[in-house]
Amino acid sequence: MLTPDHAEERRLIRLSVVISIVSAVLVGVIYVVFVRTRWGQEIDDLAFEGRAAVSAQATKRLENMLRVITETSLFVLGGAIVLAALAQRRLRLVFVVGVCMSGAVVTTEVLKLHLLTRPSFSDVQGIANNSYPSGHATIGMVLSLGMVMVSTSRWRKVVTAFAALLATAFGTAVLATGWHRPSDTFGAYGMALAWFAAGHAVLVWSDVTRPYRHGMASDRDRPPSRGLLAAAAVALLAWVGFALYRSIDENGLRAVAYGGWYVMACVLIDLVGIAVVLGFAVLTGRRARLRRDAWPVPEASARTRGDIEASG
Repeated sequence: MLTPDHAEERRLIRLSVVISIVSAVLVGVIYVVFVRTRWGQEIDDLAFEGRAAVSAQATKRLENMLRVITETSLFVLGGAIVLAALAQRRLRLVFVVGVCMSGAVVTTEVLKLHLLTRPSFSDVQGIANNSYPSGHATIGMVLSLGMVMVSTSRWRKVVTAFAALLATAFGTAVLATGWHRPSDTFGAYGMALAWFAAGHAVLVWSDVTRPYRHGMASDRDRPPSRGLLAAAAVALLAWVGFALYRSIDENGLRAVAYGGWYVMACVLIDLVGIAVVLGFAVLTGRRARLRRDAWPVPEASARTRGDIEASG
Protein backbone atom coordinates (compact mmCIF):
# COMPACT_ATOMS: atom_id res chain seq x y z
CA MET A 1 0.00 0.00 0.00
CA LEU A 2 0.99 3.63 -0.39
CA THR A 3 2.73 5.08 2.67
CA PRO A 4 3.94 8.59 3.56
CA ASP A 5 7.27 7.58 2.05
CA HIS A 6 5.60 7.37 -1.35
CA ALA A 7 4.81 11.08 -1.63
CA GLU A 8 6.24 11.37 -5.13
CA GLU A 9 4.27 8.36 -6.32
CA ARG A 10 1.10 9.85 -4.87
CA ARG A 11 1.69 13.11 -6.71
CA LEU A 12 2.33 11.29 -9.97
CA ILE A 13 -0.82 9.20 -9.57
CA ARG A 14 -2.89 12.31 -8.84
CA LEU A 15 -1.40 14.11 -11.82
CA SER A 16 -2.15 11.17 -14.13
CA VAL A 17 -5.72 10.91 -12.86
CA VAL A 18 -6.28 14.65 -13.28
CA ILE A 19 -4.94 14.53 -16.84
CA SER A 20 -7.23 11.58 -17.59
CA ILE A 21 -10.31 13.34 -16.19
CA VAL A 22 -9.54 16.66 -17.88
CA SER A 23 -8.98 14.89 -21.21
CA ALA A 24 -12.30 13.06 -20.91
CA VAL A 25 -14.09 16.30 -20.03
CA LEU A 26 -12.50 18.04 -23.02
CA VAL A 27 -13.86 15.32 -25.29
CA GLY A 28 -17.34 16.28 -24.10
CA VAL A 29 -16.68 20.04 -24.29
CA ILE A 30 -15.38 19.85 -27.86
CA TYR A 31 -18.45 17.85 -28.84
CA VAL A 32 -20.85 20.35 -27.32
CA VAL A 33 -19.09 23.37 -28.82
CA PHE A 34 -18.22 22.17 -32.32
CA VAL A 35 -20.94 19.61 -33.01
CA ARG A 36 -24.02 20.73 -31.09
CA THR A 37 -23.91 24.46 -31.93
CA ARG A 38 -24.40 26.26 -35.24
CA TRP A 39 -21.44 28.60 -34.87
CA GLY A 40 -19.20 25.75 -33.76
CA GLN A 41 -20.08 23.76 -36.87
CA GLU A 42 -19.45 26.82 -39.04
CA ILE A 43 -15.95 27.30 -37.59
CA ASP A 44 -15.18 23.62 -37.92
CA ASP A 45 -16.32 23.52 -41.54
CA LEU A 46 -14.23 26.53 -42.57
CA ALA A 47 -11.15 24.33 -42.24
CA PHE A 48 -13.00 21.28 -43.53
CA GLU A 49 -13.96 22.99 -46.80
CA GLY A 50 -10.44 24.41 -47.18
CA ARG A 51 -9.08 20.94 -47.83
CA ALA A 52 -10.68 21.17 -51.32
CA ALA A 53 -7.46 22.89 -52.42
CA VAL A 54 -5.63 19.57 -52.04
CA SER A 55 -5.11 17.88 -55.39
CA ALA A 56 -7.10 14.78 -56.24
CA GLN A 57 -3.89 12.77 -56.54
CA ALA A 58 -2.66 13.80 -53.09
CA THR A 59 -6.07 13.07 -51.59
CA LYS A 60 -6.06 9.60 -53.13
CA ARG A 61 -2.65 8.85 -51.65
CA LEU A 62 -3.76 9.99 -48.22
CA GLU A 63 -6.87 7.84 -48.47
CA ASN A 64 -4.70 4.86 -49.33
CA MET A 65 -2.56 5.56 -46.27
CA LEU A 66 -5.63 5.75 -44.05
CA ARG A 67 -6.91 2.45 -45.39
CA VAL A 68 -3.60 0.94 -44.40
CA ILE A 69 -4.41 2.00 -40.84
CA THR A 70 -7.62 0.00 -40.90
CA GLU A 71 -6.02 -2.98 -42.57
CA THR A 72 -2.74 -3.32 -40.72
CA SER A 73 -2.08 -0.82 -37.93
CA LEU A 74 -3.86 -2.36 -34.98
CA PHE A 75 -2.53 -5.80 -35.92
CA VAL A 76 1.06 -4.99 -36.91
CA LEU A 77 1.89 -1.92 -34.84
CA GLY A 78 -0.21 -3.09 -31.92
CA GLY A 79 1.57 -6.43 -32.07
CA ALA A 80 4.95 -4.67 -32.18
CA ILE A 81 4.05 -2.70 -29.06
CA VAL A 82 3.01 -5.87 -27.24
CA LEU A 83 6.24 -7.58 -28.32
CA ALA A 84 8.26 -4.65 -26.97
CA ALA A 85 6.49 -5.00 -23.62
CA LEU A 86 6.97 -8.77 -23.57
CA ALA A 87 10.65 -8.29 -24.39
CA GLN A 88 10.97 -6.44 -21.08
CA ARG A 89 9.21 -9.33 -19.30
CA ARG A 90 6.35 -7.19 -18.00
CA LEU A 91 3.01 -8.96 -18.27
CA ARG A 92 1.41 -6.15 -16.28
CA LEU A 93 2.55 -3.61 -18.87
CA VAL A 94 1.28 -5.83 -21.68
CA PHE A 95 -2.16 -5.95 -20.04
CA VAL A 96 -2.37 -2.21 -19.33
CA VAL A 97 -1.21 -1.05 -22.76
CA GLY A 98 -3.56 -3.55 -24.42
CA VAL A 99 -6.53 -2.33 -22.38
CA CYS A 100 -5.70 1.32 -23.08
CA MET A 101 -5.39 0.83 -26.83
CA SER A 102 -8.50 -1.30 -27.23
CA GLY A 103 -10.51 0.71 -24.70
CA ALA A 104 -9.88 4.03 -26.45
CA VAL A 105 -10.72 2.65 -29.90
CA VAL A 106 -13.87 0.86 -28.74
CA THR A 107 -15.07 3.90 -26.78
CA THR A 108 -14.53 6.13 -29.80
CA GLU A 109 -16.51 3.84 -32.08
CA VAL A 110 -19.37 3.44 -29.60
CA LEU A 111 -19.64 7.20 -29.12
CA LYS A 112 -19.44 7.97 -32.83
CA LEU A 113 -21.74 5.27 -34.13
CA HIS A 114 -24.26 4.74 -31.34
CA LEU A 115 -24.37 7.49 -28.70
CA LEU A 116 -23.50 10.87 -30.22
CA THR A 117 -25.58 12.65 -32.84
CA ARG A 118 -25.00 15.70 -35.04
CA PRO A 119 -27.79 18.27 -35.45
CA SER A 120 -28.34 19.59 -38.97
CA PHE A 121 -28.27 23.34 -39.66
CA SER A 122 -29.49 24.51 -43.06
CA ASP A 123 -26.63 26.92 -43.72
CA VAL A 124 -23.81 24.58 -42.66
CA GLN A 125 -22.27 22.34 -45.32
CA GLY A 126 -20.10 19.25 -44.96
CA ILE A 127 -20.66 15.69 -43.77
CA ALA A 128 -24.25 15.34 -42.54
CA ASN A 129 -23.78 12.34 -40.26
CA ASN A 130 -21.90 12.37 -36.97
CA SER A 131 -18.17 11.78 -37.36
CA TYR A 132 -17.05 12.70 -33.83
CA PRO A 133 -14.59 11.48 -32.61
CA SER A 134 -12.35 10.21 -35.42
CA GLY A 135 -11.64 6.49 -35.23
CA HIS A 136 -8.55 6.72 -37.44
CA ALA A 137 -7.08 9.60 -35.46
CA THR A 138 -7.76 7.64 -32.27
CA ILE A 139 -5.89 4.64 -33.68
CA GLY A 140 -2.95 6.84 -34.64
CA MET A 141 -2.73 8.40 -31.19
CA VAL A 142 -3.19 5.21 -29.16
CA LEU A 143 -0.45 3.53 -31.17
CA SER A 144 1.79 6.54 -30.56
CA LEU A 145 1.13 6.63 -26.81
CA GLY A 146 1.50 2.85 -26.66
CA MET A 147 4.97 3.09 -28.18
CA VAL A 148 5.94 5.74 -25.63
CA MET A 149 4.56 3.67 -22.75
CA VAL A 150 6.58 0.56 -23.59
CA SER A 151 9.80 2.27 -24.72
CA THR A 152 12.94 1.88 -22.65
CA SER A 153 14.69 4.95 -21.27
CA ARG A 154 17.51 4.59 -23.78
CA TRP A 155 15.12 4.80 -26.73
CA ARG A 156 12.45 7.10 -25.28
CA LYS A 157 13.55 10.25 -27.15
CA VAL A 158 13.69 8.51 -30.52
CA VAL A 159 10.42 6.68 -29.95
CA THR A 160 8.71 9.88 -28.78
CA ALA A 161 9.79 11.75 -31.91
CA PHE A 162 8.48 8.98 -34.16
CA ALA A 163 5.26 8.71 -32.13
CA ALA A 164 4.61 12.45 -32.47
CA LEU A 165 5.13 12.21 -36.23
CA LEU A 166 2.78 9.22 -36.46
CA ALA A 167 0.01 10.85 -34.44
CA THR A 168 0.10 14.15 -36.33
CA ALA A 169 0.26 12.40 -39.71
CA PHE A 170 -2.97 10.53 -38.97
CA GLY A 171 -4.63 13.61 -37.49
CA THR A 172 -4.01 15.83 -40.52
CA ALA A 173 -4.64 13.05 -43.05
CA VAL A 174 -8.25 12.53 -41.96
CA LEU A 175 -8.86 16.24 -42.53
CA ALA A 176 -7.08 16.40 -45.89
CA THR A 177 -9.09 13.47 -47.27
CA GLY A 178 -12.41 14.90 -46.10
CA TRP A 179 -13.07 11.97 -43.80
CA HIS A 180 -13.23 14.12 -40.67
CA ARG A 181 -13.38 17.67 -39.40
CA PRO A 182 -10.70 19.20 -37.12
CA SER A 183 -12.83 18.72 -34.00
CA ASP A 184 -13.04 14.99 -34.72
CA THR A 185 -9.26 14.75 -34.45
CA PHE A 186 -9.08 16.79 -31.24
CA GLY A 187 -11.74 14.58 -29.69
CA ALA A 188 -9.75 11.50 -30.71
CA TYR A 189 -6.60 12.91 -29.10
CA GLY A 190 -8.48 13.57 -25.87
CA MET A 191 -9.98 10.08 -25.83
CA ALA A 192 -6.59 8.40 -26.27
CA LEU A 193 -4.92 10.53 -23.60
CA ALA A 194 -7.76 9.90 -21.14
CA TRP A 195 -7.26 6.14 -21.36
CA PHE A 196 -3.46 6.18 -21.31
CA ALA A 197 -3.18 8.66 -18.45
CA ALA A 198 -5.51 6.43 -16.42
CA GLY A 199 -3.42 3.40 -17.38
CA HIS A 200 -0.26 5.21 -16.32
CA ALA A 201 -1.81 5.92 -12.91
CA VAL A 202 -2.57 2.21 -12.54
CA LEU A 203 1.03 1.31 -13.37
CA VAL A 204 2.47 3.78 -10.84
CA TRP A 205 0.10 2.49 -8.16
CA SER A 206 1.01 -1.13 -8.93
CA ASP A 207 4.73 -0.31 -8.75
CA VAL A 208 4.24 0.35 -5.04
CA THR A 209 1.48 -2.09 -4.09
CA ARG A 210 2.66 -5.06 -6.17
CA PRO A 211 6.32 -4.43 -7.00
CA TYR A 212 8.22 -6.70 -9.32
CA ARG A 213 11.84 -6.49 -10.27
CA HIS A 214 11.99 -7.12 -13.99
CA GLY A 215 12.84 -3.82 -15.64
CA MET A 216 13.80 -2.12 -12.39
CA ALA A 217 17.36 -0.98 -11.89
CA SER A 218 18.52 -4.00 -9.97
CA ASP A 219 21.64 -6.09 -10.54
CA ARG A 220 19.47 -9.22 -10.39
CA ASP A 221 17.41 -8.20 -13.40
CA ARG A 222 17.86 -9.63 -16.84
CA PRO A 223 18.16 -7.23 -19.80
CA PRO A 224 15.29 -7.10 -22.28
CA SER A 225 15.01 -9.91 -24.80
CA ARG A 226 16.91 -8.75 -27.88
CA GLY A 227 15.05 -11.22 -30.05
CA LEU A 228 11.64 -9.83 -29.18
CA LEU A 229 12.86 -6.24 -29.49
CA ALA A 230 14.25 -7.06 -32.94
CA ALA A 231 10.92 -8.62 -33.93
CA ALA A 232 9.08 -5.49 -32.78
CA ALA A 233 11.47 -3.29 -34.80
CA VAL A 234 11.02 -5.43 -37.92
CA ALA A 235 7.23 -5.25 -37.59
CA LEU A 236 7.39 -1.47 -37.23
CA LEU A 237 9.67 -1.02 -40.25
CA ALA A 238 7.54 -3.37 -42.32
CA TRP A 239 4.44 -1.35 -41.53
CA VAL A 240 6.15 1.94 -42.46
CA GLY A 241 7.31 0.46 -45.76
CA PHE A 242 3.86 -0.92 -46.54
CA ALA A 243 2.21 2.42 -45.72
CA LEU A 244 4.59 4.28 -48.03
CA TYR A 245 4.02 1.71 -50.78
CA ARG A 246 0.25 2.14 -50.54
CA SER A 247 0.24 5.94 -50.28
CA ILE A 248 2.83 7.03 -52.87
CA ASP A 249 2.29 6.27 -56.55
CA GLU A 250 4.64 6.55 -59.52
CA ASN A 251 4.23 10.35 -59.62
CA GLY A 252 5.38 10.77 -56.03
CA LEU A 253 4.10 13.37 -53.62
CA ARG A 254 3.90 16.97 -54.79
CA ALA A 255 3.18 20.29 -53.13
CA VAL A 256 -0.30 21.78 -53.41
CA ALA A 257 -1.88 25.07 -52.50
CA TYR A 258 -3.92 24.94 -49.30
CA GLY A 259 -6.64 27.21 -48.02
CA GLY A 260 -5.75 29.46 -45.08
CA TRP A 261 -8.23 27.98 -42.60
CA TYR A 262 -7.15 24.50 -43.61
CA VAL A 263 -3.48 25.33 -42.96
CA MET A 264 -4.33 26.82 -39.57
CA ALA A 265 -6.31 23.71 -38.62
CA CYS A 266 -3.47 21.40 -39.68
CA VAL A 267 -0.92 23.42 -37.71
CA LEU A 268 -3.16 23.35 -34.63
CA ILE A 269 -3.71 19.60 -35.01
CA ASP A 270 0.04 19.07 -35.24
CA LEU A 271 0.78 21.24 -32.20
CA VAL A 272 -1.85 19.53 -30.06
CA GLY A 273 -0.76 16.08 -31.19
CA ILE A 274 2.89 16.81 -30.41
CA ALA A 275 1.95 18.26 -27.02
CA VAL A 276 -0.07 15.14 -26.12
CA VAL A 277 2.76 12.77 -27.06
CA LEU A 278 5.50 14.83 -25.40
CA GLY A 279 3.44 15.34 -22.27
CA PHE A 280 2.81 11.63 -21.94
CA ALA A 281 6.52 10.97 -22.50
CA VAL A 282 7.28 13.25 -19.54
CA LEU A 283 4.86 11.25 -17.39
CA THR A 284 6.44 7.93 -18.31
CA GLY A 285 9.90 9.42 -17.75
CA ARG A 286 8.97 10.43 -14.21
CA ARG A 287 7.77 6.92 -13.48
CA ALA A 288 11.00 5.46 -14.85
CA ARG A 289 13.04 7.68 -12.53
CA LEU A 290 10.95 6.60 -9.55
CA ARG A 291 11.55 2.95 -10.40
CA ARG A 292 15.26 3.58 -10.82
CA ASP A 293 15.51 5.37 -7.47
CA ALA A 294 13.62 2.56 -5.75
CA TRP A 295 16.05 -0.03 -7.09
CA PRO A 296 19.49 1.59 -7.40
CA VAL A 297 21.94 -0.02 -9.77
CA PRO A 298 25.17 -1.25 -8.18
CA GLU A 299 28.32 0.29 -9.61
CA ALA A 300 29.29 -2.95 -11.36
CA SER A 301 25.99 -3.03 -13.22
CA ALA A 302 25.65 0.68 -14.00
CA ARG A 303 26.73 0.19 -17.61
CA THR A 304 23.62 -1.91 -18.24
CA ARG A 305 21.22 0.69 -16.83
CA GLY A 306 20.10 1.75 -20.29
CA ASP A 307 19.11 -1.82 -21.10
CA ILE A 308 17.13 -2.59 -17.99
CA GLU A 309 15.61 0.77 -17.08
CA ALA A 310 12.30 1.31 -18.81
CA SER A 311 9.07 3.20 -18.55
CA GLY A 312 6.96 0.03 -18.20
